[in-house]
Amino acid sequence: MVLFIFFSMLYADNYELRLYEKVLSELFQKSSVKVFVDSNTNLFQNSKVLKVVKSCKEADVLILYHPAMKCDRPLFVTSYKNYTKYQAIGAFYWRKGRPQLRLDKQQLKKFHLHLNSELRKYAR
Repeated sequence: MVLFIFFSMLYADNYELRLYEKVLSELFQKSSVKVFVDSNTNLFQNSKVLKVVKSCKEADVLILYHPAMKCDRPLFVTSYKNYTKYQAIGAFYWRKGRPQLRLDKQQLKKFHLHLNSELRKYAR
């Protein structure tokens, strides 16, 4: 049972990383995207696409678990509550054990980010 839980968590982290890599590289049309993360997560540590930077001014996008800082960069949040509260370009979160992706058309337009046909179905 413990082994099942461990592998489930490992798969979830791997899935989450692959989703971030796919979405952000498509939105920014870059093979390497600089991200600022406000949490001590190791999720992005093994990424070949996302490079974690120490300052929000260096970043292409902010991935915030607790959005309290102000920085003139596109914001990606990790909960639906923060997606509706802050002006985020998108959100990735889990609901009832299922991954949820939301993208905001107006915020994407503000930062001159374009959706490919695969991501359009997640935009509102």
